[in-house]
Amino acid sequence: MVASPSRAIKLFGTEEPRPETRTLRAGALSVEYEAGKVRYVSIDGHEAIRGIAFVVRGPGWETFHPEISNLQIEERGDAFSVSYDGEINEAVGSIFFHAKIEGSGKGGLTFSVVARVAEDFNTGRTGFVILHPVEGVAGQPCTILHVDGSSDETVFPEHIMPLQPFFDIRAMSHEVTPGLRATCRMEGEHAWECEDQRNWTDASYKTYYRPLSLPFPYTIEGDSEIVQSVAVTFDGAPSASSVGATDGVNISLGDASGTEMPRIGIGVPAHLGRASVAALDLLRNVGPQLLICEYSENQAKEDLAACQELAEALNAELMVEIVAPCERALDMEMKDAADAIAAAGVKPDSVIVAQSRLMDFTLETLEAMGVPSFEETHAAARKAFPGIALGGGVLTNFTEMNRNHPTPDLFDFISHLTSAVVHEVDDRSVMETLQSLPSIIGSVRAMAGGKPYRVGPSAIGMRYNPYGPSTHDNKNNARMAFNQQDPRHRALSGAAFTLGYVARMAAGGVEAVSLGTAVGELGLAYRKMDHAQPWYDEAKAEEEGWVFPLYHIVAAMSGATGAEVINVESSAPDKVLALSYKSATGQLLWLANLTPEPERVSVSGLPAGEALIGRLDEENFVTAVTRPADFAADSGPSGDTAAFELGPYAVVRIELAT
Repeated sequence: MVASPSRAIKLFGTEEPRPETRTLRAGALSVEYEAGKVRYVSIDGHEAIRGIAFVVRGPGWETFHPEISNLQIEERGDAFSVSYDGEINEAVGSIFFHAKIEGSGKGGLTFSVVARVAEDFNTGRTGFVILHPVEGVAGQPCTILHVDGSSDETVFPEHIMPLQPFFDIRAMSHEVTPGLRATCRMEGEHAWECEDQRNWTDASYKTYYRPLSLPFPYTIEGDSEIVQSVAVTFDGAPSASSVGATDGVNISLGDASGTEMPRIGIGVPAHLGRASVAALDLLRNVGPQLLICEYSENQAKEDLAACQELAEALNAELMVEIVAPCERALDMEMKDAADAIAAAGVKPDSVIVAQSRLMDFTLETLEAMGVPSFEETHAAARKAFPGIALGGGVLTNFTEMNRNHPTPDLFDFISHLTSAVVHEVDDRSVMETLQSLPSIIGSVRAMAGGKPYRVGPSAIGMRYNPYGPSTHDNKNNARMAFNQQDPRHRALSGAAFTLGYVARMAAGGVEAVSLGTAVGELGLAYRKMDHAQPWYDEAKAEEEGWVFPLYHIVAAMSGATGAEVINVESSAPDKVLALSYKSATGQLLWLANLTPEPERVSVSGLPAGEALIGRLDEENFVTAVTRPADFAADSGPSGDTAAFELGPYAVVRIELAT
């Protein structure tokens, strides 16, 4: 009998402790203090600022986490204060700072820092970062006060801005809710500027210190001092109609949406073709309609050939990704790629080609970089792959496509991927990335010209890092930015995230959604790898055909392809997301708890009929992982759908026969 893993492994895939949080209140003002930063600055329960933190990044944009000491927290009813010392010691240098946070029901919130470096410190960015939320803010008016004293009346972007919407900032003001206005003022040596973090799926607009027009990375000279502060003040009060909250989460079902469930795909990394074939039996049970194969010049022919074998066995469309080096004539580069693909016996149904320079971060246009145009690149690809569907977009994040993308006349479909660990990597921030997906979908539709929209192999972890030399090697199985092997991928939180991801994409009418890979760091099926996979490694899971919990979500979504989507709303989508569609015998409703706490749920609008309620949670985690076929065959017992509880990161499947 298989021993059950710890609760932490079930929920998060790692034993790494979660940071402690503490809610601080001063009258109507409330904030959460967590690991040296404040989150969810709110008045009467209305979120005004998502977060404020003094952030220190390395020269490769990696975030350094300070060691905190001398923490003092005091609450006095109408006020609170926090003070602490922070210290960072890295190969690029050391920095020490003292921080003070003060809150008042009348005066708002202030956060100040005095930092010192003894020797030169190399950094990509060191200073305060302020996050404004997206929901209720996108498209709404705001006032920008500049450092010269002038001001602009403008709006937070609705479609995602590829570059910064606001520059040279001293203060920002916006309406939180009718009758209540918040102003955030920043003080320091340089101005602040704002970027649209939805580019990276963060659910925020980020106002950061030190403009990108200044050189980066840069050196803070030794024996120097940094003094900065942020103040949040409020004018007015929420109107009576906007105050108050209800207990629990209500799920309301509506009419048919007029859209269909997307096709489901999986990726095949260039070096894992043969390993993916070895997992074919498990993949047959998933039944993906799309297989996305990486082509590489240095790829083993056997791994490339395996992609054709997989596509035929799964009866799936085979799409091949190609990176054009743009070092020789494009016609020759594309011909060489086409010849190598054909020599391996691979017959792609579609291809997508990206210029190599667009695999990396840039603020410039193709023309400014001297990179071949999309017209040139796509013409060469059409010539090398005649009669085959050609994709436009990028093989990296939406960010890179938003800054440089082809016109719709050049492609047959548009595609990009996403990652949830570009910036903040705590559990709540990862789940909050789901809030940005409707904005991404709307922005892509604006550039797609009505052409089909696909999302490439995406997961919590980062498939490719455009912002550094490689993804980070997560040897310690921790929550960290820029890593492929995120531990939550193997846990219940990964399954809940995946269902939430598909729910957002289905609501947006996305044509195809690819979710991770067959095996590997973003895999559906367990295979032993160089990095640790606690509990799985010790149990010899590879020989037993074990899977990760999200395997069942991907398989179920694949089985739903083409089903008519039913409109469904959640009263608290930050806690529970829902997805509903018609089945051959009735209707299915899926619910995902996006939190590590139990959530009480009520459902309205379900048609009458007996309901079978299946769960993926802590209780059946071991069965789901170790006996995937048995778990998938169990539809769950009959139950009451009016009200029930979702366990931490649980997924619930409600099947109604009508």
